[in-house]
Amino acid sequence: MQIIDILGQLVPNVWTALTQLCATAVLFFLMYKLAWKPVKKILDARSEYESSRLTEADRLREESEALNAQAKASIDEARQQAQQILDDARVAGDQLKEQIEQEGRKQVEKMRADAEKDIEKQRGKMLDQMQEEIVDTAVAVAEKILQSKVDAKQDKDNIDTFVKEVIKK
Repeated sequence: MQIIDILGQLVPNVWTALTQLCATAVLFFLMYKLAWKPVKKILDARSEYESSRLTEADRLREESEALNAQAKASIDEARQQAQQILDDARVAGDQLKEQIEQEGRKQVEKMRADAEKDIEKQRGKMLDQMQEEIVDTAVAVAEKILQSKVDAKQDKDNIDTFVKEVIKK
């Protein structure tokens, strides 16, 4: 009996095995119908959602690259415009500087001409005053000489005295 017990334990019961196989088949069928199809549907929806997100991300990346290229082009154009503005300002500044220098030279020339005219006027006035003083002096000398017309030595002494008086003044 021991052999039959060992043999009974080694060989499974056919009805038990068949029942377990049928129960497993029913469980697989129920799992397929109740769980697999809804899970597969959820996974497919998720896959499609992720695929659309990746497509949207690619579109946004391409759009971003296009905007980036456009921004770089705008920046380059702005730099060129800024450089042009600086060049124009430099040229305008040089022209203004030249104009101011020319006006300054003209003013200096005018001032010099006016100063020369004033100098000539002053020189003329001084010459006129000197001439008047010489005439007055000559008249005064002639009066003194005529008042004391005694001899040549006296005339010379009178003239020396008069010259000394004029020099003191």
